[in-house]
Amino acid sequence: MTDVLIVGNGIQPSESVLESFIGQSPVIIALDGAALTLQQRQIQPDVIIGDMDSLTSEQLNTFQSREVTIVKDSNQNTSDISKGLTWSHKQYPEKHIDVIGIEGGRLDHQLAAFSALFECQSKAHLHIEGWLVVRVTATPIQYSTTVGGNVSLIPFGEVSGVTLVGCKYSLEDEQLISGTRGIHNEALGEQITASCQQGDLLLLISV
Repeated sequence: MTDVLIVGNGIQPSESVLESFIGQSPVIIALDGAALTLQQRQIQPDVIIGDMDSLTSEQLNTFQSREVTIVKDSNQNTSDISKGLTWSHKQYPEKHIDVIGIEGGRLDHQLAAFSALFECQSKAHLHIEGWLVVRVTATPIQYSTTVGGNVSLIPFGEVSGVTLVGCKYSLEDEQLISGTRGIHNEALGEQITASCQQGDLLLLISV
């Protein structure tokens, strides 16, 4: 179950996928202009976060009149996704966070969504068409997979103590550096486990 759903202002998933996330999410957070996208689908967010450069004062007043919480953060040194993750972790420190609507648009914005996981030290799950993207931590975590499904590890710089269990090419307390070594692994069953002791490492799983 999704505890907190963050919706970015990028390409949204299909209607059925969006409805599935919305139906499981007690708290829906829209990043800036994503509030308008949700409104077009007759979905009201609980919170709107961002620098509000995509919303007019009139639109913000309308959302406020509907008891939507507005969190304006004009800090230009952080992206809206980073703002959303930081706020969500403070407000709901023990809750699971899913993020959708982060693909499409500018390439730098898409890459910033991945970097935000490291910037915020976030355990949130990013959902991109056909993929789950998460930050690997020192705590071994199990993830659901399909037999033969694609699994990739992408290190940012030097990463040590990498362990990957349940894949065709397993790793145990190994070191990875920026490159292509961890790309296109294969899940052997319905579950894998990943961890790393130090460094920034992304895990991508085809879904």
